[in-house]
Amino acid sequence: MTVLEFCIGMALARRGSLTAREIAGEVSTWLDKPVRCRMLNGQLKAIAARGWARLEAGTYTLSEAGTEALRGFYSALVRMLDGGRRLLDVAVFMSLIKEFERSGS
Repeated sequence: MTVLEFCIGMALARRGSLTAREIAGEVSTWLDKPVRCRMLNGQLKAIAARGWARLEAGTYTLSEAGTEALRGFYSALVRMLDGGRRLLDVAVFMSLIKEFERSGS
């Protein structure tokens, strides 16, 4: 899974079914730079081909396989940030991220 595929999957996991334009908007926010739909075309096709997301009527929806793929990548990301000390708990980390998102930080 590439970083952009992870970002696409997380956008779908957090916000539900989205168009490519809506996904690009979400990814732009996280990367703090403009991301155009066409920049994500390869990744969108790849996640659909792997069965991680479904495309129906111009809207992408995360599949169960996509959720499982994200889970492994997300856990690895938390372990990397933790430096192998196992001090960060994935559930606590997710809660903190959601709180930052709500507060606009």
